[in-house]
Amino acid sequence: MFLIYIDELTKLLKNHGVVAKLFADDVKVYVNIVSSHDVSKLQTALDLMVEWAALWQLQLSVSKCSI
Repeated sequence: MFLIYIDELTKLLKNHGVVAKLFADDVKVYVNIVSSHDVSKLQTALDLMVEWAALWQLQLSVSKCSI
């Protein structure tokens, strides 16, 4: 059921050129960084994830985040 719930997030990220992989309640986002535009794309994706989580009253586990 959670994957159905979170599917909107993956579509949102895909629309911004970011690959998202889901497993259980984890999300991994991928962007190949070769220019400053790619860095901006990744930041936009992260901002969208924060907004989406706030909208749906979900907390992001910052301690589990890494690059």
